[in-house]
Amino acid sequence: MTRSTELEAVYGNPLQLGVTKVKDGYNFAVRSFTDELTLEIYPVTASGDKNDSPLFTVDMDEAYRFGDVFAVEITGGDIDGCSYRYVHNGTMVRDDYAANLSGCSEFGHNIRDIKYITKIQSDIYDWENDRFPRIPYDECIFYKLHVRGFTKSRTSGVELSKRGTFAGITDKIPYLRSLGITTIELMPAYEFDEAGRFASDKEKHYSSSKPEKSGCVNYWGYLGGFHFAPKAAYCAASCSEGNYNGSYTDEFRDMVKALHANGIEVVMEMYFTHEESYLIEDCLRYWVMNYHVDGFHIYCDECRLSAAADDPVLGSTKIITVYWNNGRPGIHNQDECRIKRTKHMANYNTGFDEAAKRLLKGDENQLQTFARLLRANPADAADINYVTNHNGFTMMDLVSYDRKHNEANGEGNRDGENFNYSWNCGIEGPSRKKKINELRTRQIKNAFAMLFTAQGTPLILAGDEFGNSQSGNNNPYCIDNETTWLEWKESVQARSIADFVRILIDFRKSHKIMHMDSELTAADGLSCGYPDISYHGDNAWYSRMESYDRHIGVMYCSRYVKNEPADEVIYVAYNLHWEPHHLALPDLPEPNEWKIILSTDADNTAKLAGRQIITPPRSVTILTGSLIRTSTIKRRKRRS
Repeated sequence: MTRSTELEAVYGNPLQLGVTKVKDGYNFAVRSFTDELTLEIYPVTASGDKNDSPLFTVDMDEAYRFGDVFAVEITGGDIDGCSYRYVHNGTMVRDDYAANLSGCSEFGHNIRDIKYITKIQSDIYDWENDRFPRIPYDECIFYKLHVRGFTKSRTSGVELSKRGTFAGITDKIPYLRSLGITTIELMPAYEFDEAGRFASDKEKHYSSSKPEKSGCVNYWGYLGGFHFAPKAAYCAASCSEGNYNGSYTDEFRDMVKALHANGIEVVMEMYFTHEESYLIEDCLRYWVMNYHVDGFHIYCDECRLSAAADDPVLGSTKIITVYWNNGRPGIHNQDECRIKRTKHMANYNTGFDEAAKRLLKGDENQLQTFARLLRANPADAADINYVTNHNGFTMMDLVSYDRKHNEANGEGNRDGENFNYSWNCGIEGPSRKKKINELRTRQIKNAFAMLFTAQGTPLILAGDEFGNSQSGNNNPYCIDNETTWLEWKESVQARSIADFVRILIDFRKSHKIMHMDSELTAADGLSCGYPDISYHGDNAWYSRMESYDRHIGVMYCSRYVKNEPADEVIYVAYNLHWEPHHLALPDLPEPNEWKIILSTDADNTAKLAGRQIITPPRSVTILTGSLIRTSTIKRRKRRS
């Protein structure tokens, strides 16, 4: 290590917040509202205890200050691998742009007396030939997961040292590919404060997790923290405090590179508080440029969200939120906060989940809403549809519990959503009764069929595809154990659901009409006798959607797929009633006939009867037919 006497400090660049490698050294810039600040740099060999002495210090006064930013450039030696901190009157001042942290390698472990927290590194990484997949929303299959919970269980099949880490996700890439996933969405995976370890920070006050029940942590991570750093506890390469080398950040890059090589994107959830809003665009750019992240699901105020969406560097990056609109309520001049909506932006379609769950359950007056949402596909921003998400029941719990069971959270079962629109199929919780389990399996398949036959972008909650359960807990934000760790099941029921989901995804991908890039019009725009989408009931071409109706047929005509000539029609028969129903089938040119290709009913009791299909109770059936006329077939034979 270069002796401290060889290091020099000169005025730095305040526009490069954080630590940046520059031509002659390293630029340090931090936002602080103090009148002076001290930068302390510690050697690579320092352990972080109170007896460590700085290798170099810089007392920064007004001469180093530009507005609210202190900036200094350190030259004269190589300090890569060293650590640093800022101090004011004996109190550590946080660097919001810190990109590599110590004291955080063990999930839920609270170390408040760490002497310094930030590693200096040059961010040099060999991306080889990595390319952003840039998959359009209409081609995407989203898969939302919690990094720790995804592979933490021994049932994951991941080796012990990689369980609950980014490396664990890398090991599961073959599974994700086999399922047909194109995009994974990570619940917070930056350095959030799950254990209150940053609570001693006096310059800023961030919400930290201090659940009333002893032993709990903020497992989900929807908190403030250090947004520029991957979560050290999610890295297999993260070392103990006594032997910390900072190499863990490359593990995140390795994961992204491996996922990209397999055609899978990475979207990160980012939760920002109001205090942190000034750094949002810098943060998103950093993750895109340094970690090759493909998109973000952002939680922040709408004006900052608008600025991120309009950032030219992020113009091809997926930007997702709960709902985009054209202005924020309360602003007198709406033009001050107007959002330019484009297809790199997307809504989390919270309306779809409620309509789907209520119709699945059998509630009245849901069919018309569901039918409308089936074709919803806005021109200016994508809709991301889901039935279940992290906040609520899993798919298995949705069909196994009538009410939430959140007692383990330590809040007297008062937390979590009370309106889950769930139905336990006759028994609360697990059951050994064959008929109950068969009904639950069919209901789960129905839910997936409703999701994957809707336009827009489908999202799966990790584990739903093989029946993962959280024992009825619909808000396990503070639980870090087998309840929230996925149990990778190999039961007959789990395989049945997983196989069905694979078939559905493959069907969706192979039929473009099921995932168009613009909204279907329900009109015969080609004058071919068939609209792009049409609705049918007891009579063909006529749909009855009274409040008491729970069955409908929806037909898609593939002639409306541009540049892909096809003469196929797809008919999806939804019957979410507890009784069988007849649905009329439109005529096909002779000699073509309708064929049943997929049904959620394991007994395959759906039957064709003339120009009708008899749909069994609580089922979804998919049929296909051809529009090629006999004369056309004969002409093609003669030509061949």
